[in-house]
Amino acid sequence: MIKFLRILLVIFSCTLIMSCGDQLAELNENPNASTSAGTPELLTSGMAYYGIALDGYFNESDALYAQYWAGGPGVALIDDERYFIEPGDYNNEWAFSYRQALSDLSDVIANGNTTESAIADIYSVMIYQNLVDHYGDIPYSEALKGRPEDGGITTPKYDDAQTIYNDLVTRLDADIEALENTTFTIGSEDLVYQGNLSNWISFAAALKLRLLMRQSITGDAATLGQQINQVINSGLLNGFQMALLPFNGAEGQNYNPQYARRESGIGQFYVASESSTDIMQELNDPRINTLYDPAANTGTIVGMKQGNVGDLVAPSADDFSFPSAVAYGVDNDVILMSTWEVLFLRAEADMRFGTADDEAVMFNSAVTEHFMYVGLSAEQAQDYLSNDVIYDASANQTLKSNIIGIQKWISMNGLQESEGWIESRRFDMPGSNIFTNTSTGIFQTPTRSVFAEGIFPSIRLYPQTELSFNALNTDASRTILDKTFWDN
Repeated sequence: MIKFLRILLVIFSCTLIMSCGDQLAELNENPNASTSAGTPELLTSGMAYYGIALDGYFNESDALYAQYWAGGPGVALIDDERYFIEPGDYNNEWAFSYRQALSDLSDVIANGNTTESAIADIYSVMIYQNLVDHYGDIPYSEALKGRPEDGGITTPKYDDAQTIYNDLVTRLDADIEALENTTFTIGSEDLVYQGNLSNWISFAAALKLRLLMRQSITGDAATLGQQINQVINSGLLNGFQMALLPFNGAEGQNYNPQYARRESGIGQFYVASESSTDIMQELNDPRINTLYDPAANTGTIVGMKQGNVGDLVAPSADDFSFPSAVAYGVDNDVILMSTWEVLFLRAEADMRFGTADDEAVMFNSAVTEHFMYVGLSAEQAQDYLSNDVIYDASANQTLKSNIIGIQKWISMNGLQESEGWIESRRFDMPGSNIFTNTSTGIFQTPTRSVFAEGIFPSIRLYPQTELSFNALNTDASRTILDKTFWDN
């Protein structure tokens, strides 16, 4: 296994110095016709490649969009930070998701035993959801069918995002049933749970809840409420364990993907965003000292105004706080889904749909879980929840939604940046723009932003590879101000 992960790291390192546009005409073909790789190896590689996509690419961009980090001294203006975006910026995350991860997993789904197939499918559902949440309509029903025996479709159509979501829920139901009845076992080829099928069943139920709750503000409340209550009442969520890809930091073979990518260049050049430090200081949140290191010159936490590095005169890196080892480190695991995320989902589900859970208990448990993960104590969490952030179940829904949204966003800082950006878009609602309101919102309009005050990205552009090689199906008119179907 270590040897295989070392090979993946070498491949990943090579992509950092190669042109991302080279030889991608086969992006929509499944290349895994190899007779030398079996389904266990393909399951491992599919999981690992998505870790690269998620942490090495999605999370890094979204740390800026979610305003956890800002470009620091020593670098030129960061185009992403001021929203000067080009389609080529997203080639790698798309390629690692489709051509590497999903293509490997599709072979496991087709050729593996019942257990391998169901686990690969659950993992694929997670990837497709992330792609929909970032891009909206995407290739789905015709994706990965480039080989002649699969139909020879090298320019797949784009499917409707809502339709994809509906199918992903159906797939998870089938996967749960398959794992509940399988007799096959697996082991270390499973990088996430090492073959623990109970954990996979719980993870599938949690993904289903995520899919349903993502639509909860804008979707069919009656239908969603019924489905959500079924998930809660099933009891499958009660055994949820952290879903993550482990990285031990062993030199040359098992670096965290984001760390490996950054350190292959000029190193960590992002500093704390003032948007994050301001709200955490306002809330007297002790997690600020675990997510950021003190600025060398002052010994205090100092954030930078988003996008402001180009307007400072002779700025010094020592004047600002950098992400701590909790948020950025060689041995950091890649979190696919956290315990606190699931608890926040359960709190919101009860708040919106009256489930069997207790929303205040779920909310407080979510915050406590995160406190403990970043190195603080349950007692510190209790003090915070009793004095600084009090969840009142009798308050109106808007106030409760706002407190869940802000606390969930804080809990994704440096750990699940993509999820933080996705959820900031969902909780930022008309009439209650807790993130983007120009006078009271958390987000700051970056200095030299290409947009007017209070305007922020809400979706990805389609990658240049798709615009070049799948031009008939790809919407070239897409702007980063468009929205996916669940965005309000």
